[in-house]
Amino acid sequence: MNTNKIGIRNLAEICERKGVRHAIISPGSRNAPLTLAFIQQANIECISIVDERSAAFFALGIAQQTRTPVVLVCTSGSAVLNYGPAIAEAFYQKIPLIVLTADRPNEWIDQGENQSIHQYRVYHNYIKKSFELPVEPISEKDIWYSDRLINEAINIACYPEYGPVHINIPLREPLYDSTEEVNPYPPKIIDTIQYQPSLNKESKQMLLKKWQVAKRKMIICGAETVQEDLIELIKAFSQDPSVIILSEANSNILLDRNDHISCIDRAIEVISKHSLIEFQPEVILTFGGGLVSKKIKFLFRSVSNYEHWHLTLANEHWDTFQNLSYVINEPVGSFLAMLLSEKIESSSTFKQDWITLNNQLEAYHQAYLKNLRFCDFKVFEYLTKTFPLHSNVQYGNSTPIRYANLFETIESLQLSINANRGVSGIDGVTSTAAGAAYVRKDKPTICVTGDLAFFYDSNALWNHYLESNFKIIVINNGGGNIFRIIPGPSSMQHFEEFIETKHNASIALLTQSFGIKHYFCDSLETLEDILPEFYSNTKKASVLEIKTDASYSAEALKKYFTFITNQYEQEAVANN
Repeated sequence: MNTNKIGIRNLAEICERKGVRHAIISPGSRNAPLTLAFIQQANIECISIVDERSAAFFALGIAQQTRTPVVLVCTSGSAVLNYGPAIAEAFYQKIPLIVLTADRPNEWIDQGENQSIHQYRVYHNYIKKSFELPVEPISEKDIWYSDRLINEAINIACYPEYGPVHINIPLREPLYDSTEEVNPYPPKIIDTIQYQPSLNKESKQMLLKKWQVAKRKMIICGAETVQEDLIELIKAFSQDPSVIILSEANSNILLDRNDHISCIDRAIEVISKHSLIEFQPEVILTFGGGLVSKKIKFLFRSVSNYEHWHLTLANEHWDTFQNLSYVINEPVGSFLAMLLSEKIESSSTFKQDWITLNNQLEAYHQAYLKNLRFCDFKVFEYLTKTFPLHSNVQYGNSTPIRYANLFETIESLQLSINANRGVSGIDGVTSTAAGAAYVRKDKPTICVTGDLAFFYDSNALWNHYLESNFKIIVINNGGGNIFRIIPGPSSMQHFEEFIETKHNASIALLTQSFGIKHYFCDSLETLEDILPEFYSNTKKASVLEIKTDASYSAEALKKYFTFITNQYEQEAVANN
C-alpha cells in the first residue's frame, strides 16, 4: 500500500532512482503521505528520529560520511524551523541534504490553522535553492511540473558542489489514504551531465609562471574530506623546497612531520611575536573549508606583500586574509596537477626554515606538557595518542577542535577527522557523530565533546540507531571553558552565571536514563585504566566522562604560548 497522492509517490521514487539511500523521518500528521511513500522504496532505509534538530544533524553525519544526498522529512510548523541549525551547517560544509517539509495549502496560511507558518524559502540564506511543489497535482501536466522541480532540486544538491536544498510540499487532507493502484504517471528522471571546468591556456600559463618564479610558497589545506589522489598530489608538493604545506586536524592531511606543519598556532605565535619575515610567503594557495586558527588569519591580515589564490568551484570570494588576488574556478586536483606539470629546480630554504622552526617548537611543546598536572591539555595529549586504529574522530566546538590542532595527528593511526566547522555551533555535535557512526559500522566513531555541547544535544541519545561502535568522550570542566581562554569574557561581571554557565548537572544520570553505559575518570591514572575497556565495549554505545578543573585547564593553555615563545627567545639568545 502506498499513498494515493501521485506527486508524493513520484517524489520518493525519484529520490531512490537518483541514489538516495537514507531518509530521516520525524513523526507528524501532515507529513504522513511522505512517510507512506518513502517506506515503500526498497533501496531507501527509513529512520525515525523524533527531535527534528537532532534528526537533521544525524542526517548531516550520514551525508558527511557517504557523500551522497540524505532526505529529511518533517511535518509543518515549528518542526521546520528545528531543521535550521543543521541546514546552515550543511550549507557552509557543502553537504548534500534534501529537506522535505510538509505544509498546509497556501490558502490556509495566516488563517489561525494549527502548525502553520510561512515555510516556503524559510531557509533562504542557508540553502542552495528552495522549491515548492504544486498542491495536489493530478493531471499529467501537473505531475510533469512537480517531477521537474524534484529532479532539479536533487541535481542542484549534488552539483557543481554539494549542499542542501529545500522542497516545501503543501498537502490537502485526507492525508492517510492509501492505494494499491498502479501509478498512471510514473516519474520522469532528468540527470545533469557534469562537466569539468578548466582554465584557459593563457590563465594557466600566467599562474604557472607566477608559481615557478616565487621562492616562498604556502599551501593551506582547509577542512575537507581528502581523496586519495589529492593526498598524493599534496605529497608531491611536500618535496618542493620552496613550498610549505599547512593543515589543521580536520583537513585530514596525513604527512610526515618533516613534510608539513599540522600545528599552525604555535608556529604562528612565534612568527608573529618576532616579526620573522623569512617565514612570510610570496604566494598563498588555499582550498577546502574555513580555518579554525585565528592566529594565522590575523598574521596574514597584518601584511600584504604576497598574493592569495583561492580554489573553489562555487566562485566563492573568500578573502580570508583581506588580500585575495585570484578566485580560481577549477577542481583542486587538476589545478595542483597543472602546477606540478613543469618542475623546476629551486634553491629555496623556505620549507626547511618552517620545518626547523616546527621541530624546535615540538621540543618545547613536549617539555611544557611534561610538567603539567591533570587538565584538559593532558587529556588531549593522551587521547590523541591512543585513538583506536582507523577511528573516525568527531571533534566538538569550541575547545575540543582547538586542542586537537595543538597535537600532530599520528599518521600510523590512519584517523579520519571531522568537526562541524561550517557554522561552528554548539548544537548537533553528538547527533552528527551518531549519524556518522551509523553508516560507518566498520570503524570506531569517537565523539570528543565538551559538557555544555553534550547537554545541549542530549536528545542525540534519544535515538534507536546508536551503534556499538559509537563512543562519546565528554570533557567535563563544569561549563564553557573556552570563555576562560579567549581574551575578555572572564573579566566580565557575573562571568560564571551568564558566560561560562557553570553547572552541576549529572552526565551519569542523563546517560543512564537512556540506558547507555557511563564511565568516569578524574585522573590520568584512571583514564589509562578505563580507556581500553571503554573502547573495547562492543555491546552498545557508551559515554566516558572525564572530569577536569576549569581554572587550571584554562591557565595551562594560556601559559602554553607564553612558554614556547620564551623558550624560543632564550634559545635564539644562546645561539647568538
